[in-house]
Amino acid sequence: MPNIELTENLRSTIRDLRKKKKKRGDELSKELGKGASYISQIENGKIKEIDFDLLDQIFHKITDLSDVQYNEFIKNLLDTAASHMTNEELQYEKWMHQFNYEIRKYPITNELVTFIHDKLAELHCTPEEFVSIINTNRGLEGANIEEPNKLYIDIIDTGNGSWGVFTSIKFDLPSDFIDKILNKKMTSINYVNMQGILYNIFISEGCTPQEAHKKSDAILDQNKFYTIQKRNKLIQDSIKEKTSNNEDFTFYDVQPTDYDKKYEKLKHDITGGFNALRDKNILYTCERLEELLKNMKYDLGLAIAVMSAPIHKIDSDKKEEFWNDYKELLLKYVPQKEKEE
Repeated sequence: MPNIELTENLRSTIRDLRKKKKKRGDELSKELGKGASYISQIENGKIKEIDFDLLDQIFHKITDLSDVQYNEFIKNLLDTAASHMTNEELQYEKWMHQFNYEIRKYPITNELVTFIHDKLAELHCTPEEFVSIINTNRGLEGANIEEPNKLYIDIIDTGNGSWGVFTSIKFDLPSDFIDKILNKKMTSINYVNMQGILYNIFISEGCTPQEAHKKSDAILDQNKFYTIQKRNKLIQDSIKEKTSNNEDFTFYDVQPTDYDKKYEKLKHDITGGFNALRDKNILYTCERLEELLKNMKYDLGLAIAVMSAPIHKIDSDKKEEFWNDYKELLLKYVPQKEKEE
């Protein structure tokens, strides 16, 4: 199993998040099936390494989020942490690279879908057949990797102040994996799985492993599949440029992709709306936000669908009628006990 060094940064991240969420260490330890002092030993540096799956469980248990919310949490956690680190510091935070390659989800662009479709056509290979080819794990002959779909990462000093992240994984993808991508039933994917698809395409075209890796990385980079190292460099370069030009800027302004910039701006605008409501009536705002969080934890997709319905298109003189109809609809589906409350 992939082991992760518990660096001082990782230990403080766990401790700060746990305290923020008001999660007791002994309770968290028991939820993980460990002794009561397990989390305390992690945070105090008595435990030096941890299995990555267990680390992932720790963050899941602390945050108590749905899968979609958790992926967003990881994205924000990594980006915020990386923005305050130098490239040299990132070299020792293996956990960040593991999360970025394995857990973080990237949008699958139309260009990637077209590229994969066209390449499979050139190779005269169906999506199902190509998944079988990927699952033969070419290049892993002799590697001591038993558990499938588990990512192993090595961070190696390449000299002259440079370092690189080297990955290995034994694929066992479901037969319809690529078909879902081409039919857009799957719209996001982690880094390592897309890397595996592209690498095997270039290997099938006759490239050497080194050439296949280089071409895969280029395609990933073009489609904004950025490694932690790449994202950090882009952010730091942007900060340096704006600072040298004496420009005022926010975290939003230095995000490396248009998706990131749009997300940060939308989040800022939404927060501004809640802040305006807070200024009018903080008690009411807290009550409504608590209910909103309950809805999001229950079913994030349904909650977002309701919140993003085109209410702004309702005629002003119809808003009261709409609200009365909406209340009647809720009464139809909410349990009797909730109706009485």
